[in-house]
This record gives sequence, C-alpha cells and structure tokens, in this order.
Amino acid sequence: MGCNAYESHCMSDVMGQTLRPGGFTLTEKGVQYCKLSEKDLVLDLGCGMGATIGYLYEKHQIKAKGIDPSEKLLKIAKEKLVFSEFVLGTGNDLPYDVDSFHCVFAECTLSLMKDLNQTLSEVYRVLKNAGWFVITDVYAKNPTMVKELENYSFNSCIRGLHNLNELKEKLENKGFHIMIIEDCGDLLKELLVKIIFTYGSMDIFWSMATEHGDCNNGVKFQQMLKSCKPGYFMLIAQKREV
Repeated sequence: MGCNAYESHCMSDVMGQTLRPGGFTLTEKGVQYCKLSEKDLVLDLGCGMGATIGYLYEKHQIKAKGIDPSEKLLKIAKEKLVFSEFVLGTGNDLPYDVDSFHCVFAECTLSLMKDLNQTLSEVYRVLKNAGWFVITDVYAKNPTMVKELENYSFNSCIRGLHNLNELKEKLENKGFHIMIIEDCGDLLKELLVKIIFTYGSMDIFWSMATEHGDCNNGVKFQQMLKSCKPGYFMLIAQKREV
C-alpha cells in the first residue's frame, strides 16, 4: 500500500484533525442542505481521527459511526470519542445492513477507495431510501494525466484525483440523483498557501509527508500534480426511492 500520508504529522500540521481543505465548512453545509438531526443515522466513510464525528455530535447531537483502514488513526478516534462506534475497514465492504443510514459523508476519502464502483454500490446499499451521500473531494481539471499519479506509492486523496464527469456518471448509474455540485477551489487555494507558508514549497511538503522523505520523488509528484490542474468540489447526491 505504501506510505499513508494521513498518518504523517505534516498533514495534521496544516489541516488539523479534519485532514482536508476547509475544515468543517462543507461539513456544516452538508448538514444544513440534508436537514440532518440527532434522529438521523450517519456514517463517516474514512473517518480518520474522528474529526467529523466529533463535530456532528458537538454541534448537532448526531451520533455518527465511523470506518477507516488506519489502525493508528482509529485508535486516536476511539480514545477521544467513546460514545461512537468505529470499525476498521474500507468502502469496498461496509459491515452494515441494507438501509442502515440516512446519510453517508465521504470527505476527501472517496478518491482513496481502491474500487470506486464497489464503494459506490456499498454506499447505495447501506443508505435508506432517499438517503443522502455528501462528497467533498479533489478532481482534475485536466483528467488526461490522472493515471500517471498512480505510479506514486503514498496514500493521499490528491493522488486519486477524480474525473468529475466520470464520477457523476457512475453515481447516476448506481441509482443516485445529483442534487448539487459546486466548485470549492478557494478552499484548496487557501490550503496551498498555508502549506507553502509553513514548509517553503509544495515539493518540500510532499517529500516530508512521504514515508522516506524522498525529495526527488516529492518534486516529481508535484510536477505531475500541476499538470493535472487540481480542483476541489462538493457534491450532494440522493438515493432514488425504490
């Protein structure tokens, strides 16, 4: 699997425990749009250290569940948020029954899934009729170069930039109705400025965020990333009633 950049202190240094651009700004937007309340069952797909789960409980009394493939990050989440249920796993095989949740959040995590089609099928399966799927993630404005990023071994959402048109098509084919999709590039730009201010350059940041601190690898990755022209988006989809 290679290095998990989310377990690097470099990530939390610039993004805090949310490990994504914008913190809870888009989380709150999702809550308001979907009109979520403490009565709703929510799943955080790729919950990391439990930042979103903590936020949902503190701000809205929503007791969400979390799933993540990192034992290290889940240990932190379990120690902080004893009221919640955390499971080690991935989106490819969600250990929940059909029609379990009113909403699934995937905040900068859908791009990490090994099998996107399978993950979308699983999310659809565990959602109730008319349930919500809230996605925030990175995409490539120049998607022709995305495949090249797969040659790099560390695990980060920026390595799995979405082709936005393909993602929308996959969601619709699975049975989702796309309600809103918005470009949130300003949040990504703010993060890039913060990274450069903190580390001096993106090359240095990516080198330090990788397991071996390989500067040449970090520079090459950054060059390839630039050619993809990264953007950031929010998409809210609803499961069609059956």
